Order: sequence, then structure tokens, then C-alpha cells
Amino acid sequence: MRSTRHLNTKLRARRLEAGASLRDLADYVNQRVLAAALTAADVDVTDALYGAVSDDDALTTLYEALASDDTPAERTARVQTRLAQRGVDIEAVEADWVTHPTVRTHLRECLDMETQRTATITADEARDTIEWARTQCANIVDQTVTRLRNANVLETGPLDVTMTIQITCTDCGTTYRPHQLLSRRECACTAADQSDGPTD
Repeated sequence: MRSTRHLNTKLRARRLEAGASLRDLADYVNQRVLAAALTAADVDVTDALYGAVSDDDALTTLYEALASDDTPAERTARVQTRLAQRGVDIEAVEADWVTHPTVRTHLRECLDMETQRTATITADEARDTIEWARTQCANIVDQTVTRLRNANVLETGPLDVTMTIQITCTDCGTTYRPHQLLSRRECACTAADQSDGPTD
């Protein structure tokens, strides 16, 4: 109970005083979950990283090695294996990880905090939401394929799951990656229509 109150206090402070985003808060919670699992298994965080770091950011580095989409799959697999060898149930840890929509709900319903900072969605917020959805989808596929390999349904070498999102305008058929469309703020056909419009 005390640990829950302490976590809620930290979340409130990070949100109100430090201006942390919902994604930042989700990462903070997930790092606390990882830290608790390491403590329970009596594992030193720097040892889990093959001694690669020794500073105060070791937990963040370890979390990113496991959760970041930018981390090579081989490195993530090595860290997962090392943790498993030291008694850390990494599947249980990842199952307890939260997403930023979960944090939003917790802040609203449990801490009675307003989470809507602006009346309209911004391009950055849209990028975050799309990237979260893409990462979640890729993780689900990756976990499913890994289970198939563990069950000997698939026999392959190491697999790397990549998920690509494309957005196509049904008027002109032009296809964009999300960041391209958000940077342009308009489709090519819309821009053409505006340039061809009547002038005074």
C-alpha cells in the first residue's frame, strides 16, 4: 500500500511539476516494475548489462535495451537471456508494463487529475499515438512468433519483426508514411487544388 502511495505521489509530481508526458510517466512506471523484479531476484542492474554502464542511468539503459524500438533485436535477446539466467521472469515483467493510455486512465480515475492539456490534438501527439500503435502491433507479432519458435512450430534463425504504416489518399492514390503526411500537413492533390483555384 505504501509503495502504491509513493508511486502515485511521484506520478503526480512528475506530471504537475516536471511536465512529464503520459509516455514519460509510462516509462517511469515500467522502470519501477523492472527495478522491483531485479531486486526480487537479487540482480544488479549493471551486471544485467554486461557491465556496460555503471552510472545512475543504468536502469534507464537496461529498460531501453528491452523496450526501445531502436534497440537491435539481437541486443534485446541477449539482455533477456541474461536476465532469465539470473532468475528474472522477463515475460512477467513485460506483462506488467503499462502504456500511456493506461497511465491516462489512472491519472483521471484514481488521482482525479486532468490529463487533457489542449483542446485539439497536435502533430506531435499524433506522432506519439501512431508510433505507440505501431510498436504495440510489432511487439504482439514478435511475441507470437517467439512463442511459435519456443513451441517448435517454427524452426528459424533469429527473427526481426518490422511494422510499416502507410496512409493513402483515396482521391489521388498518393501514399505517405505518417511522418511525411504530418510534416506536409496536406495531400499533394489538396495542394494542387488550392493552387489551381480562382484568384481575385
